[in-house]
Amino acid sequence: MSNEDYREKIEEHRQLIEFEEQQNSRMSRSRRSVKKKKRKNPLMTILLFLLLGIPIMILVYVSFFYNPNEPEVAENEEDGTVVELQTNNIVSANSKEKDEAVIDSDVEAEDKEITEEEKTVQAETQTDAKDANKEQDNQQQQSEQEQQQEQQANGQVHTVQPNENLFRIALKYYNDASGVEKIKAANNLNSDSISVGQSLIIPN
Repeated sequence: MSNEDYREKIEEHRQLIEFEEQQNSRMSRSRRSVKKKKRKNPLMTILLFLLLGIPIMILVYVSFFYNPNEPEVAENEEDGTVVELQTNNIVSANSKEKDEAVIDSDVEAEDKEITEEEKTVQAETQTDAKDANKEQDNQQQQSEQEQQQEQQANGQVHTVQPNENLFRIALKYYNDASGVEKIKAANNLNSDSISVGQSLIIPN
């Protein structure tokens, strides 16, 4: 083989190598573009899922799981009792009757939760409170009667009328302005101000 044959073969090999390199570069570029396109696709699918999936999930929840008439349950932290809360969002002409029915159902639920021992304790405390109130009422009545008796023993009782003051009352009973001090001392008054309907002791 001559030198020219070698040169031709070398040139052919070089052209083949260049052609293969060009094809490889084209392939790598196409792969890069495919990868770039693939990177864009997941973002779009996520956005589509968010825009379409969330409203669909809300619709499914509202249609199958959400029940507005279902009572809410709350637990009391102090004594651990469970209480059902009922909400009434409908306003109608019979709202008073509905409110009374809700109150009655709440009372019945509370009565079921209270044990017999608690009922007896409540009854005892109620009777004690009633007895204490009766005693206080009796004491107040006795003190009022005693005050009235003292007033009657010490002198007359005058009920203040409109447009009356201590000066006019003193003139009415004593015909003298010095009676103002007697009336103030008998009634433990610090000033000359009196109110309509107030009972004043008029000493003799």
